[in-house]
This record gives sequence, C-alpha cells and structure tokens, in this order.
Amino acid sequence: MVRVQLVVLITSLLVTGFIIEQVRRRRLAVEYSLIWIVAGLGMIFFSLWRNGVEYLADLMGIYYAPSAIFVIFGVLVFVLCIHFSLAISKLSSSNRVLVQRIALIEDDLKNLEENSASLESE
Repeated sequence: MVRVQLVVLITSLLVTGFIIEQVRRRRLAVEYSLIWIVAGLGMIFFSLWRNGVEYLADLMGIYYAPSAIFVIFGVLVFVLCIHFSLAISKLSSSNRVLVQRIALIEDDLKNLEENSASLESE
C-alpha cells in the first residue's frame, strides 16, 4: 500500500469514526450524519481501490484523475448545501408556527386573567 493510500485510509477512518461517535453521543442527528458517513465510506473505498479514482475519472471523461476528486467534492458540497437549505427552511417554518401558537396562548391567558379579575371585582 502506497503511503498516500495509507494516509487517506487513516484519515477516512478517523473522520467516519468521529461522525459515528458524535451520533452515538447524540450531538449530531442521524439524518444529518448520513451524508457524512457515506462520504467517509466512499473515501475508505477509494483509498483501498488504488485505480478507483482513475477509473472514475475515465467514466466522467476527465483527463487528469485528481480533478475528478474536486468534481466529486464539489457535488458533495452542492448536495450538502441543498440538504441544509431544506432543513433550515423546515425549521424556519416550524418556528413561525410555534411563535403564532405562543401568541394565541398568551392572548388566551391575558383574556382569562382579565375575565377572572373582572369577576373578582364584582
């Protein structure tokens, strides 16, 4: 095994192990960790398959194989951006609904307090 392969394999294992540990400690939600685990497993796969990057570059029609790595990471970043944009949109919508519900509950509470105060004064 070439030194570069060994370094990439160790790094991939460390990153994947870190993500799994964060999920285990409940610091990272499973739905957000899946893309990172898949990326880590992909890095492990390509670090073990020596000619994998060259084969993948050939499939994509890229002449210089290391450029394929940048294309893959670019696609990964794009997918992450879309995923997190969807998650932020969902959370924003949920926050809006919660704020509206809290406002309605506070209004109901204020009305109840006013009604109880008016009944006590009579």
